[in-house]
Amino acid sequence: TNRFKRKKKMKKTSPLLLALSGFIILLSFISAKPFLASAELVLDAYGEPLQWSNNYYVSPHIWGPTGGGLSLGTLNNSCPHYVIQEKSEVQRGLPIKFSPVFSRFIFVTTNTPLTIQTINETECIESLVWKLVKESTGLWLVSTNGTASPGTEGIASRFVIESIGTSLPVYKISFCPNNIPTSCKGLGRYLAWGDEIEPFPIVFFKETSLSATTFSQVIQTVA
Repeated sequence: TNRFKRKKKMKKTSPLLLALSGFIILLSFISAKPFLASAELVLDAYGEPLQWSNNYYVSPHIWGPTGGGLSLGTLNNSCPHYVIQEKSEVQRGLPIKFSPVFSRFIFVTTNTPLTIQTINETECIESLVWKLVKESTGLWLVSTNGTASPGTEGIASRFVIESIGTSLPVYKISFCPNNIPTSCKGLGRYLAWGDEIEPFPIVFFKETSLSATTFSQVIQTVA
């Protein structure tokens, strides 16, 4: 049973994308921290590169009864919130915003440290930056009340986006202990993390390009 209570409330290659693909190599030499060698542009479901300045919905790659987009929920009606998946496939969830930890590049790239913040208002006095926390059960979950600090206090809020490895813009959000790339593990469908957790394949939709009435139609088209 789900312990959480929910908070109420195509692809084509563009000229811009072609130009930017080669530009990443140059930017890796002038960034505050170099990109990893495998860094690539993260694309939304329409094939457009994600930008730090925009908000996005995170949706399952496969549309169906397994659930909708990402949202916030509480455990035992207490703060902080936890990041969860909506029960219904027609629910798009809440938009999120990515912020770079070190990068000066205006576009989001894979394997690059970033923080994630849910865009919403809650009754809790908390930051809505994501944070990996260990429950008393031993399970690792993603909660809010994280920090975007580039220092050691922000390590638990530092994630990366990794490509699933298909020809489609399908990704997983991963956490890398101690910022070691080889230790990265993808977040699961219930935003849990660990050795036995199967990564949750996702796609991104720009907030301004998606209305609630067209969400189910769009996700079926790109899945």
